[in-house]
Amino acid sequence: MTVRKPEPELQPLDLFQEWFAAAAKTGMAMPEAMTLATADEHGRPSARMVLLKGFDPAGRLRFFTNYDSRKAGELDRTQRAALLFWWPTLYVQVRVEGTVSRLSAEESDAYSRRAHA
Repeated sequence: MTVRKPEPELQPLDLFQEWFAAAAKTGMAMPEAMTLATADEHGRPSARMVLLKGFDPAGRLRFFTNYDSRKAGELDRTQRAALLFWWPTLYVQVRVEGTVSRLSAEESDAYSRRAHA
């Protein structure tokens, strides 16, 4: 399978959607898996795998975590993170860096109910 290379007129989220769909079509395990990197108050980095649970046209990528976890604490303190998707079947990786914020209590509660049903 070939994937389109970035073109100046193509918006990054459009390309991400295209590549995400292509990765899913290859049958690879868990194309939604991504590395989440955070840093503590001293700048010490930490990375772990989480799952992408959705994204919207504004470019917000959604994932869930325990609010009492180390990563949640780091995200709350710095409000910054980096994500990395690696889709080896496409020979593509996507890096995302930016600010983070909590979802609404309603969205978090709805996810929690679905996850524990």
